[in-house]
Amino acid sequence: AAILSFNEQGLNAALYWENPDPRSYISIVPTSAITGDGLPDLLGLLVRLPQSRMAEKLQFVPDVQATVLEVKMIEGLGTTMDVILVNGTLKEGQTLVTCGLSGPVVTPIRALVTPQPMREMRVKGSYVHHKE
Repeated sequence: AAILSFNEQGLNAALYWENPDPRSYISIVPTSAITGDGLPDLLGLLVRLPQSRMAEKLQFVPDVQATVLEVKMIEGLGTTMDVILVNGTLKEGQTLVTCGLSGPVVTPIRALVTPQPMREMRVKGSYVHHKE
C-alpha cells in the first residue's frame, strides 16, 4: 500500500532489499515503533548510502562530532548515552559537553561500551568495554 501511494505521487519506490536502482527508486525500510524491528536496517542504510555515493567527499575530521540518539539509565552503569559518532575519537576520561534541557551538561566519559557483536541490542546482556 505504501509503494502504491508513492507511485500515485509520481515517485518510484521499492523495499530497500529489492531496490533495482537506488538512484532512481526511493528505498523503503519497514520499521516498528512498538518492537523496534527494522531500526538496525534503517541505520545501516543511512550509513551505507553516503559511503557509496559520496565516498570521494567523505573525510575524517579530528574534531568530535556525534549525534545523541537516547539518554537512559542502565543498571550497573548509571546514566548512559547512545550516540552515533560521525567524526573524531572518544576516550575514557575525556570531558564531554552536551546540550541539556536547562543548559550545557559537562561530564567526564567514565566508560565506552558497545553491545556484544551479532546480539539483539534490546535484550539485556554484557557489554564490550573500550578505552577509545
